[in-house]
Amino acid sequence: MSRTYSRRHYQPSPPVENLPWWKSPLILGAIIAGMGIIGSTLWIEYTTQRVIHIRADDSSDSAEKYSLERQQHCRASIQQYKPGDVAITTAFADRPITTQNISIFNSLSLLGQCNKAQRPIKNQQPGTSLILLLEDVNRLIKKERDRQNYNPVVVTITLQDTEPGPNQPPPDDQRLQELVHQITAAQGTIMLMVENPNVNHQLRTVLTEEAAAEICSFTDISNCVNKAFEIGRKL
Repeated sequence: MSRTYSRRHYQPSPPVENLPWWKSPLILGAIIAGMGIIGSTLWIEYTTQRVIHIRADDSSDSAEKYSLERQQHCRASIQQYKPGDVAITTAFADRPITTQNISIFNSLSLLGQCNKAQRPIKNQQPGTSLILLLEDVNRLIKKERDRQNYNPVVVTITLQDTEPGPNQPPPDDQRLQELVHQITAAQGTIMLMVENPNVNHQLRTVLTEEAAAEICSFTDISNCVNKAFEIGRKL
């Protein structure tokens, strides 16, 4: 019995066409998607409202041990900066002093300054005056307005306690309300981060009608700073 064998004829596969990269749908799709992500990121970045940030830290003798909180305040602030923001740094005790006033170009270059443990100001006389600080904050805002900078204002303050000393105004509730209202009326928001629970409660009570003013604790500094910037950029 004979067997018949059939031969299978294999046809070679057609050669794969090597398309130039600019004709490859996958590569073109990836490039377009990447450009879209970059474009939307740049759009958000450059349409974000710029702000004037005034960062004030209690640098009195009684607040000396809170260097970590001051550093946290500094880092949280710098991480929120955008090119075009103005950053004003103030230290206060029995009096306030401005230690820095700059326009932001590259915020990452500022992070090193947050590691400085030394207080930029020390008491010349006893006391910590919140009233004098707020008066100075309003002076700084007016100075920026005189420079034709009408961007919203974000004020963030760390406060261990308020203990007015000799020749310092008492923490009068009405005067405190007036000064805070001047800040909020100038298209501003203010966040006070307070360590002393009694002062914290007092400020909450006095400023209860100021929607753009909030009181936080030392345990929540980063979140409070982030919230202040979020509010300020929407003003």
